[in-house]
Amino acid sequence: MIYLKQSYDIHPATPATRDRFVSAVNDLVLPSNERLGARLVGAFFAHEEWFSQIIHVTEFDDLAALGRYRESASGDGEASEGIAQLENLAPVQRNEILEPLGPIATTKLHDSIATSSKDAVSTYTFAILEVEGGKMDQFAAMLGGAQDTLPIIACWRDVSGNPNRIIDLWKGDTGRGGYRPTDDGQNAFFEPLRQIAPRERMMRLHVMPYSPLK
Repeated sequence: MIYLKQSYDIHPATPATRDRFVSAVNDLVLPSNERLGARLVGAFFAHEEWFSQIIHVTEFDDLAALGRYRESASGDGEASEGIAQLENLAPVQRNEILEPLGPIATTKLHDSIATSSKDAVSTYTFAILEVEGGKMDQFAAMLGGAQDTLPIIACWRDVSGNPNRIIDLWKGDTGRGGYRPTDDGQNAFFEPLRQIAPRERMMRLHVMPYSPLK
């Protein structure tokens, strides 16, 4: 699988602009996506970078499928109009191509979409880590050992760009508690992690109304 992560900085950054964005997605983008083979798996808004920045994560079978979608969308009236409306509402956009990093299987994301339709989570978290050069295999092994105890539902790395960046998608609002002294459990988790991935930032994600992840 390949994932397209799109970040939209709405302008002006108001709730009313966000509402117009929702209408454009529902009326134009989602119908054309379904017809042209693009599977939206998550849609969020966040305030960490810019107020009400909107983030879409769309799944494709492979890079060739992404290329076919882009070619088809350019010649499809509904898709082109949807793209134009989103560009008008969010003149600044950023596209990133990601691939899954094992051992988090893509089925975990799909299962989370299915369960969230019945039991909505409402808030998710991106954990964005910088892995030390040459230590990606160690990070994957550590993730594999901890995955059953952590609410991580997807893990991606850049196809191009920063080869050492990892984006984990966590279920729930993770890491937002107030200060408290560290304990043995935290030390056991963080000390080996920080030897492999010394830097990390977190982004709280609120679901958009049309998001498959609820």
